[in-house]
Amino acid sequence: MPSSVRFIVCAILAGAAPAVPAAHLPLAAQAWTPPQPPCDIKPGHFRLNSAVVNLKTAAERPNTRERMLRQTQDVLIRSITNDGQSENPAAWYYFGRYYVEMKDAAGADSAFRKAVALAPQCREDIDRYRSQLWTDVLAAGMRTWQENKIDSAKALLRQAGALRPNHPRSFWALGQIYVAQNQLDSATIALNQAAAAAGEDTAFADTKKEALGTVARVYARRVQNDPAAQRWQHTRFSRDSIQRLLTIDSIILARVEASSASRRARGARLAPADQQAFSRDSSTRVRGGTERRAALAARAQAVAADSAAAAPAYEPAIAAARTYLQTYPAETEVISILAGLYYQSGRIGEAQTTFDAVYPAGGTVAPETVLEAGRGALRANLLGTATTLLARGLERRPFDRDALTDLANGYLALRDSVRLLPVAQRLAAVDPLNRTTLRLLAAGWELRGGGGGPGRDSAQKYRDRAEGGLAVEIAVSTFLADSAGYVLSGVASNAGASASPVQRLTFEFLDGQGTVQVSQAIEVPSIPPQGTQPIEIRVPGRGLIAWRYRPS
Repeated sequence: MPSSVRFIVCAILAGAAPAVPAAHLPLAAQAWTPPQPPCDIKPGHFRLNSAVVNLKTAAERPNTRERMLRQTQDVLIRSITNDGQSENPAAWYYFGRYYVEMKDAAGADSAFRKAVALAPQCREDIDRYRSQLWTDVLAAGMRTWQENKIDSAKALLRQAGALRPNHPRSFWALGQIYVAQNQLDSATIALNQAAAAAGEDTAFADTKKEALGTVARVYARRVQNDPAAQRWQHTRFSRDSIQRLLTIDSIILARVEASSASRRARGARLAPADQQAFSRDSSTRVRGGTERRAALAARAQAVAADSAAAAPAYEPAIAAARTYLQTYPAETEVISILAGLYYQSGRIGEAQTTFDAVYPAGGTVAPETVLEAGRGALRANLLGTATTLLARGLERRPFDRDALTDLANGYLALRDSVRLLPVAQRLAAVDPLNRTTLRLLAAGWELRGGGGGPGRDSAQKYRDRAEGGLAVEIAVSTFLADSAGYVLSGVASNAGASASPVQRLTFEFLDGQGTVQVSQAIEVPSIPPQGTQPIEIRVPGRGLIAWRYRPS
């Protein structure tokens, strides 16, 4: 007998995986059923003929079952090992039927695999027996999982997966067990198998989405525990800190030089003591910049090496999160994960390309989803990508107060002197009596003015209002639909040392096209020092998505 055949027989007899005890799988007795068309296999050998008779007798005469099944096993082994029937599909088919009767999923799976390889036309017939075993094995696996018999549950679920590799349920359950045990490599394998098995079958759409989402989260968790990724984060943080300080020094030095040039142009002079302080500060900034550039150059080799070492940890995590978002762009839970991974790995350009593909300009994804994608990128410090996405979302939701605030903060972090002020002014048209708005206006004017001229004066004006010149601050907390229309809630507060004057406001409520559908005037009474006054406005209507107000 060829060694390969001997190995297969021994594997079946030993059990390629732990056998399922019959006590765990109480199958109902069934009448004997011969192979069904197109599975037109014939035994073709006297000993195999007797195996068929034994199996039929075992099914039809329960009192002879054990003896007939023992004889079946002996006959099948002898026919394969001694009679040269190892390439006869009937031998393996009836070996599989024998193991079905024995409730041994591992043996049945091994035998049926060989039978299908030799007689592909029998796949449909064999799948019926696989499905029968799968149902019972899966039930046993789920039951033992609930009983906290984890090792047995995993063995049974693996058997179920082998029996029906195109059904996701066993792989999904197995993946959840591995996740709970923090066995992340095994978890990702099982969950990817679940997603692949689900395919495009709508019955398994939720399972596929959950599997892919869990894979993305598991990979992200594994990155955080990876020593190479941790070392790279330390190296990157050190490098970025030096770069930030170098940027600050460069900005301040540029302002100092501009101020000096302005004085020379005007023919002005500093007092001797001020000139000494000016020269000393300038020299310190120049020296600091030189030292930091040298430090960056000295770290360049370590930065490159640590980045390359961490890449294998980040690559599968990024791929998993990207796959999820490309498949489910409206499911924003993974956005922050992907943005964070791109930022941590330093793949900023690739991040922009990926998010452009998922949330393109003029795309059909809902604007609130695009805005949430921008917020996720902003939380991950992926500033360029975040501002791009927030700006795209605001093209269709131009009066979204929170999105305007997020976009302005993104531009402020980027020190974008061109874009910050226009966005802050748009925010002021929506929410003018808010300290956050005033601070962003001040920052926008300061960046636009470059530290001097009208820009400096405007910056100071808004800064003064934010720091104490605002009699009443308005903070809107929620804007929600209810059965009668919409409810806007918030609070008016007085941070001053004296009672505030009565404040009259007109609120306007807008639809998706930016058209005012409802307006309502309210009066905020005088508020005592350090006091607050709740605001609640109820308005009728449908399709309202934004609000704005102005003093009236």
